[in-house]
Amino acid sequence: MKKNHLHQFSLPLLVALFGVSCSKNLADNSLQQINGIKAGIASTTPGVDSANISLNWSQGYQQIDGFGAFAGRATPFFQSLKRDSAMESLWGNTGLQLNMIRGEVMYTFPFNKSTGAVTVKPAGVDIDVDINSAAYTSLTDDQKAQISQLWILKTVKQRYQTPIMFASAWTPPLSMKTNTGNVSGTGFNSLNYNTSSTDFANYIAGFAKSYQNEGVNFYAVSPSNEPENVFSSWPACYWTSGHLGQFVSNNLRPALNAQGLNSVKIISSENAAWGTANSFLSSMDKSNVDILAGHGYVEIGQVILGNKGLNQSPAIWNYATANKPVWMTEASDDSGNYDASMAEGMKLATSMHKFFAECNVNAYVYWLGMLDFQNNEALVCTKSDGSLEFPKTYDVFGQFSRFIHPGYFRFAATVSNNSNIKVSAYKKPATGEYSVVVINTGTVPVNLQLGLTGFSSSSITSYTTSAASSAHWAQGTPVAPGTGGAFSVQVPASSVVTFTGTSI
Repeated sequence: MKKNHLHQFSLPLLVALFGVSCSKNLADNSLQQINGIKAGIASTTPGVDSANISLNWSQGYQQIDGFGAFAGRATPFFQSLKRDSAMESLWGNTGLQLNMIRGEVMYTFPFNKSTGAVTVKPAGVDIDVDINSAAYTSLTDDQKAQISQLWILKTVKQRYQTPIMFASAWTPPLSMKTNTGNVSGTGFNSLNYNTSSTDFANYIAGFAKSYQNEGVNFYAVSPSNEPENVFSSWPACYWTSGHLGQFVSNNLRPALNAQGLNSVKIISSENAAWGTANSFLSSMDKSNVDILAGHGYVEIGQVILGNKGLNQSPAIWNYATANKPVWMTEASDDSGNYDASMAEGMKLATSMHKFFAECNVNAYVYWLGMLDFQNNEALVCTKSDGSLEFPKTYDVFGQFSRFIHPGYFRFAATVSNNSNIKVSAYKKPATGEYSVVVINTGTVPVNLQLGLTGFSSSSITSYTTSAASSAHWAQGTPVAPGTGGAFSVQVPASSVVTFTGTSI
């Protein structure tokens, strides 16, 4: 969202409900058996709570498109001695296994209006340039950012075959704005619609085409980032919902098609708060928008009260989305107070749970993948000695991204007897693989009785993130079902535990 180190303006993300009917023609384990299990498991151990969870395979919801992070602060990332390790920890198999990466349609690229060509790489400089060489040090800051982003996106594509790469425009080139001297959106500084709508559309299309020529095919582009932001100093552009809808339909879609980029999707509107995106998109022409999006920061009312950070209570969007995918394309804790503990991890866990289980989002993208200092705006941080640090937010993110794969569908998971337990379940119908993410927000462990309806399973395996866990995702011993096919497991206090299995 921001070019500064800290977010000053934040808003949450709302989504539409997608009904996906996925059934499993397996023997019913009898809901009566599950309901017959003694409520609360009646633990006799002092300081241990209890709860029942019921999973219903046949009741399906939205498909999951994936998880990602922004490749911004590209120059420090590119110049970091730990860049390869950081990249592996985010997109690699040993790390978060992200399948999405978000880039930026930078406003500083050279642009030929006559041909529509955009130059995304400084002439005569290879993307593998030595950062200590004269060829690199002689570049301007803008050119360093350009070559850094190209290296990151191209390398992620080549190493990890990351399938979903998309880019958002913070602002048009300054020459195309109503106030050509102002990079921000302050004073309602916007695209000069009368003179530059075609040029800006060609600029975005030219950017995507040039990246395609470099071997990076964008899955989607977004013409705006937080279009309502008229307060902050970083690059931004003010849009009304009417103007943005017209631009997408009348300018951007035709420009992409003219470059042969018919398959490139359009994302909108990426408002800073989920609730703001709801009102903005509800009044916007969305006929040529392929993916609906918003950000996951606190609502404007919370900002006015001086609060920032991850939205803990995103509201459900109240307009019809026409079954278009809904992505949460940016979130982090921008309060400025670094916290690597499980307390911060639980904030992210609660936010992610509510976006998936209540707002029905199809994808969740964190703000920054890596920072060259310690701040909760990134999943991977850098200590003063240059070593990488992984706050508990990194581990919590992995509880979702490592075990809920693209193409999974969310299916019904309900909790009884314990308000501290949050649960969501995901399945791959073709193979029977499933993952159940359980969050214990309470201060004591909870004994769970996990009952299955419409399917059965021979075992489940747990992966735990808690204050006490030293491994990123501590793997437990597989657990076999008890009488009636239910599983008896325990979830530690203030923890996130993902259970995986395969239906039989």
